[in-house]
Amino acid sequence: MSTQRPAVRVTHPRGPGKQTEPDLSAAQVLDGALAALAEHVQLSRPPQADYGPAEIFSVLLYAAAHRTTIEQGCAALAEAPHPNTVRGALALVEVAELEDQLNEALACSLPRTLGKRPLEVAVNLKLIPYYGKAQPGEEEFLLKGKPKQGTSTFFAYASFYLIKKNKRYTLAVVAVRRKEGMVGVLRRLWLYWLQLGFELCCLYLDRGFYGVALLRWLIVKGLSFALAAPKQGKQGGINGLIERLGPGVWPYILRSPKAGSLAVEVAVVGKYLQGRWGKRGRQRYAFVIHRFPFALSALWGKYRRRFGIESSQRVWEQARARTASRRAGLRLLLLGIAVVLHNLWVWLKWAVVSWPGRGRGGREVWSKGLRFMRLLLFLARAIERRLGTVELLILPVKVT
Repeated sequence: MSTQRPAVRVTHPRGPGKQTEPDLSAAQVLDGALAALAEHVQLSRPPQADYGPAEIFSVLLYAAAHRTTIEQGCAALAEAPHPNTVRGALALVEVAELEDQLNEALACSLPRTLGKRPLEVAVNLKLIPYYGKAQPGEEEFLLKGKPKQGTSTFFAYASFYLIKKNKRYTLAVVAVRRKEGMVGVLRRLWLYWLQLGFELCCLYLDRGFYGVALLRWLIVKGLSFALAAPKQGKQGGINGLIERLGPGVWPYILRSPKAGSLAVEVAVVGKYLQGRWGKRGRQRYAFVIHRFPFALSALWGKYRRRFGIESSQRVWEQARARTASRRAGLRLLLLGIAVVLHNLWVWLKWAVVSWPGRGRGGREVWSKGLRFMRLLLFLARAIERRLGTVELLILPVKVT
C-alpha cells in the first residue's frame, strides 16, 4: 500500500470542542484490505467464473471480521458465492508459495520511511491448538508441545515484529515445519528480513528459541541479540550462575548432546517486583546476549518491550476466521488475513487517525478513534452493503 494519505474517512478531535471533517469510511477500509490481499495473494479462478477474487476475499474478510467460518459467512451474505466455491478457490493454495505472497503483502504495507534508523525486532512463536488426526501431507506442519486447551498438538507460526511506538507492524510470518527446527525457522524469517532492506539494531527472542544450534547461528551471523535464558540447574546451570555471581555479564558454556558446546555471555539483571503479580522483593533474570547495543541497565526495559508482540497477536487473533479444515494452506491464509488487517489498522492509525505532534517529525495518534474492533465493524458493514444480507428465512416445504 502506498504511504500517501488514502481517501478514507473518520472523525477525530484535534482539541477541546473541535472536530475535523470526516476522514475515514467503511468502504475505504474494505478497499484497502482487498487491495492488500488481491494484489499479492493469487487464487485459482476460471476465466469465466461468476465470482472473482474480490468476492472470495470479501467472504474471507467477513468471516475474519466476525471471527466465524466460511460457511457462516456465506450464509449471512445474500450475494456471496457458495461455500464450496470459496473452498474450491482455496483448494490449490500451497504453503510455501502462500508464505511468499503474504510476506510480500506485509512488506508493501510498511511506510517507506520506516528504515531510516536501525530497527529493534522481536521474534515469537504463535501456537494454535490442533484436534483430530492429520491428513496425509499435513503431518510436517504439526508440532508437539506442552498440553494446552485439551491438546498437545499445534500448528505453529513464527513472526518478526517491529518494536516501535505507534508502528508495531508484523514484518514477516512463516508456518513452522516439524523437521526444520528453530534454526530453520529463523533462517527463513531472516531471508524475508533481508528482502525488506532494513538495518537491524537488536533482535529479541523468547525462551522457545533457547538452544546451542540457534545461538551458534546468531553468533556466526554477527547479530546483536538478547534471549531470555531459562533458569535451569542448581549448581552449574543458569540458576546457579544467578545465585553465585549476581548482576553483571558473565561467561558461560552452553552444552548440548547433539549440537556440542558454545561459549556465550549471560547478563544477569535484578528488578524490584513492587507488588507485580502479587509479589515483592527483588527478582533476578538472565539473558544470553551478543553485541548488545545498549547499556546493561537498559536490558530489562528493552526486553520488556518484546512482549508487545504477544499483545499484538492477541489483537489480530480477534480477526482470525475459524475453520475445521486440517489443511495447512487454508489455516495459514486465514492467519495471514488477520495479520494483514492488523498491519492495515496500525498504518491507518498512524497515517490517517492522527495529526502532527509537537515533537520533530512525530505524530499524535488518536488511539480511541479507531480501535481494532471498530475497523472490523467497518469492514463487515462495507461488505454487507456490497453483497447484501440475508434477512428472510424461508422454510422448505416438508414432503409427507
